[in-house]
Amino acid sequence: MEEREIIERISKVFEETLPILNNIYRGFAGQKINLLRDSKVQFRESLKRSLPDIEKLVEEKDKKEAVQKFLTALPHLQRVALALDSLVEKMEAKVEANVLFTQKALDEIKQLMVAVGAEFTNVKDYYITRNPKLKEQIRTDMEKVRQMIDDFDHVHQNRLITGVCMPQASYLYIDMTDSLKRMAKELDAFAENI
Repeated sequence: MEEREIIERISKVFEETLPILNNIYRGFAGQKINLLRDSKVQFRESLKRSLPDIEKLVEEKDKKEAVQKFLTALPHLQRVALALDSLVEKMEAKVEANVLFTQKALDEIKQLMVAVGAEFTNVKDYYITRNPKLKEQIRTDMEKVRQMIDDFDHVHQNRLITGVCMPQASYLYIDMTDSLKRMAKELDAFAENI
């Protein structure tokens, strides 16, 4: 497989993921379980359709440098997918159990999803252009998400202590922020290894 084809396929995955992230948030905030489930299916189908045949790439005897780099970075992309799956599963659990989140918690999740979406865009653009400024921005994006989550989690603890947030909602909120943090970290690692 040629480098250009790998780049096009991975770029397509990132490009298709952005509207899926928007739909995931809409399903979460609007309590729409079908939108969450459809978004998860769309994401998985995008991965299957766009990713190169990994088994064939692994079995190739004389791998080109681009293929080797892609295979080295692939586990990070797989962990992004696992974190996205985990995020949607917790959102589905929230909707199915009709667990209420405060407006502040909903806004925080939205802010984090927007920040992770920006990181997806920057990783896609970096993968295509190899612009070192974008690589710096990806690292900045990841640190921004990490810092936002740390700040939000601290404020969240206070909401839990004062009784504004219920324990069931707290568990789901913390797991969602953790999934978003893992996505940001693995996107950064993917960019670092390609």
